[in-house]
Amino acid sequence: MGNLKEKNDIILKSLGYHLRLIRQEKQLRQKTVAKLCDMDSGSYSNIENGKRNITILTLFKISNVLNVSMTQLMSFEIKK
Repeated sequence: MGNLKEKNDIILKSLGYHLRLIRQEKQLRQKTVAKLCDMDSGSYSNIENGKRNITILTLFKISNVLNVSMTQLMSFEIKK
């Protein structure tokens, strides 16, 4: 892998992809998850697209809305 920014981008995109899969398995729309997490849908979309680094508190809100553990949310593979 290249520089630190590239590595960070890959991690964020991998996490976002993982969140999208879980959300889709739960048959929830991005707008629904965003509203239940008290954020706008654009911000949530940016998370799933790997364009936004999120706080642990936001991750915790998402885990509650998706009804999965933090461990499950963080169990994703890095896609190169």
